[in-house]
Amino acid sequence: MNNTGRKARGMNIPALVALALLVIPIAAFSLFVGWNKAFAPLSVLAQHSAWTIHLPVVVGRAIGLLELVAAAILLIALFVPRFSRAGMYAAIWITLNNIVAAIVHVIFAEWHTLPQSAVVITLCTIMVLLFARRARGIATAGR
Repeated sequence: MNNTGRKARGMNIPALVALALLVIPIAAFSLFVGWNKAFAPLSVLAQHSAWTIHLPVVVGRAIGLLELVAAAILLIALFVPRFSRAGMYAAIWITLNNIVAAIVHVIFAEWHTLPQSAVVITLCTIMVLLFARRARGIATAGR
């Protein structure tokens, strides 16, 4: 593979594989929890310790819809390199969402949810860095 192909993607093959290994499960998880927050009965959300159960219903539903949008953007950005900056922002949003979720879970002493939050926050932080690197590489290749 020539150097031009690598610049067009904005990153080397191992970094692209790492990005895919992060995006696919995080997007799938975000689609699942976003769908549930947006559309599941409140009793189901309470049963599964969804942090949005502690918010007004309309706000919790909106957060679920935003998670769906962010997951879609992650997947688009994975396959369409010029959307890497959007992918970075979607990953930032998911990270911040999970930080807020962790804070709410602490407030309501829902300690069992914190390991999940820690994993998602860590993986999303790495994803933000990889999308940022890819976006910079694409911008540099375009000069």
